[in-house]
Amino acid sequence: MRNVFLVFLVLLLCSCSGTEKEEYEPDIQANDTDPTKNVVMIIIDTMMGSSLDKSMEEGNIPALEFLVNNGQYYKDLVVPFPSMSVTVESTLVTGEMADKHRVPGLSWYDQQSDRVVNYGSTVPFWVRNGFSEGIFDVFYRLNNEHLSKDVSTVFEELERRGHTSGSINALIYRGSHRHELNMPPLTKELTDLPSSIYTRGPDILAFGQFEKPGILKRKQFSDGVFHRLGLHDKYTVEVTQELIKQNIQPDFMLLFLPDNDKKNHKHGPHYRRGLEAAEGHLQDILNSYGSWEKALEENIFIVLGDHGADKLLPEKEEVAIDLDHLLSSFTIAELGQPVSDGDIALGVNQRMTYVYDVHNEGILPEVIETSLQEKGIDLAVWQEDGWMKAFSTDHEGELRFKRGDVWKDRYNQGWEIEGNEEILTLELEKEKKQVKYVDYPDVLNQLESALASHETPKVILAAKPGHSFLAEGIAVHEDGGEHGGLHKNDLLTAMVIAGTEKEPASLRMVDLKEYVLDLFDNEETK
Repeated sequence: MRNVFLVFLVLLLCSCSGTEKEEYEPDIQANDTDPTKNVVMIIIDTMMGSSLDKSMEEGNIPALEFLVNNGQYYKDLVVPFPSMSVTVESTLVTGEMADKHRVPGLSWYDQQSDRVVNYGSTVPFWVRNGFSEGIFDVFYRLNNEHLSKDVSTVFEELERRGHTSGSINALIYRGSHRHELNMPPLTKELTDLPSSIYTRGPDILAFGQFEKPGILKRKQFSDGVFHRLGLHDKYTVEVTQELIKQNIQPDFMLLFLPDNDKKNHKHGPHYRRGLEAAEGHLQDILNSYGSWEKALEENIFIVLGDHGADKLLPEKEEVAIDLDHLLSSFTIAELGQPVSDGDIALGVNQRMTYVYDVHNEGILPEVIETSLQEKGIDLAVWQEDGWMKAFSTDHEGELRFKRGDVWKDRYNQGWEIEGNEEILTLELEKEKKQVKYVDYPDVLNQLESALASHETPKVILAAKPGHSFLAEGIAVHEDGGEHGGLHKNDLLTAMVIAGTEKEPASLRMVDLKEYVLDLFDNEETK
């Protein structure tokens, strides 16, 4: 996802040295008698198999190659839809799709508060839509309100099983312990937010300069105003190294390395310098154990991307699907105004968009008909009479589907399917009653869960490869890379697992939480 925290460029001139406060100190002690391996999960934003292969071929990523040669390597891990980091991480830590964890995307319409929630598409969006609201969404509501309390996170579940855990710079980190996020001093001048925001996290929570583990409070890290307040790869690694050095590494750590994503947005999905820079940080982590071999003796490493990326067309006029122009026959409230002032609302997630019928007036068929006139739009999907209905700009008719027991997919999910299967590039093996996915991985589950992820009647619009959506406050990256969409370019990422022979049950991110929990119960890890 685009760097959620670019908005803090506004605060770069302020002093960010806060007073030290008493806080929860995690009871993490060195344990020389328990031979159980730790699990270290490292998200490298936008890490893809094609880039990994090319960099390994050229000998540029020895640490990743070491893990590949001593473990398992997958190039087709399916991430959830919309393929934006905030939704992807929500699925990763809860083991549920968006219909259960209730974080529908980077941008979505919250009917209860009558506003568009946006976790940081661009600075202009936040400024127009409500600067304070945007910051508070990220620093409090995301983990403490928007992420459903009806699902448990991997951090909460591990604590119930007697294990410690930590999160370093990850967006989704909800746990059982109270932590205090300290805002920069000028926050009071620029926003109506308090100087401190309390949140719930795992035993150890590090979130840039805003929260450091208490035991590391007096250590110097790269988290000043000229270092993006610590919301970058180097800070993630510095904190991790210190935890290892002090022998207080928790049983499970989730680390987020965000920098590669920004480079991919600018240069495109085939640009590898961001990945190779992340490789250097991975080497630093492995070196912290004395040797790479010793690192694998003590840990299971899971290194994965959080989504793929699509290569956009070179000119903005070709790339952009201008929603304000396309849907000009409908009224859209200006950012910062109550959404109910308009007929429709937009939740733009770069290569996908939610279009909402704000007043439930039955205008979605007209929205679909209008949208299918735009050549850059691939699919329009909505729910009617219990069926998900998909339409395409390239195929006639419609495809209808819902849960059932007529067809089975590779994930043992059952479906009823009627209509033109070419719309979603399904292959139906009629004798075996099996459905296979071609261009859109796990597409039936992806669409159904996204449509059920939050209230208000809606249409999902998905862009064709090479295209991205444009609206007020939303930017496009012509000739660069983008994600968010439904295509395999967006939804497939890479994963490397080393330190265990136990394989994941399936190559879907939604199943990785259970895989992690099983690692702690598996004799193989002891």
